[in-house]
Amino acid sequence: TEVEMETEVEMETEVEMEEPSGPQTISVDIPGGTSVPGCEETNECWLPTSVTIQMGDTVEWTNSDTAAHTVTGGLPADGPSGVFDSSLVLAGAQYAFTFEEAGSYDYFCMVHPWMVGDVQVN
Repeated sequence: TEVEMETEVEMETEVEMEEPSGPQTISVDIPGGTSVPGCEETNECWLPTSVTIQMGDTVEWTNSDTAAHTVTGGLPADGPSGVFDSSLVLAGAQYAFTFEEAGSYDYFCMVHPWMVGDVQVN
C-alpha cells in the first residue's frame, strides 16, 4: 500500500543520515630506538607525530621501544602543562587519554625531551 511505501522511504532516509558511531580511539606508536636522539630529525619519535581528532576521542600510545618513555602534556622548554601525564610507560605498555576539550595539545617524553608530538582536537 501507499502508506507502507512511505514508511520504507522514511526508514531508508534515516539510515543514510546516521551520524558516525561515537568517540574513536586513535593509536600512536612509540617506535623502537627513540630513546636515542635522531628520530626528531625524521619526525619519527611518535608515529604519527601529529594527530587530529574530535572532542571525546581517545589517543592511545603504545610503547614499542625497549626503553621506558612518558607521554607528558607540554613542551620540553616550558615543562609539563599538567593536562595529562602518563608517568613511565614501560616497554610494551600503553597509555590512553581522552580529550574532552577542543584545542592544540603539545606533548613530549620527559626522559627523552627530543621526542615531541601534538594532538589537535576539533
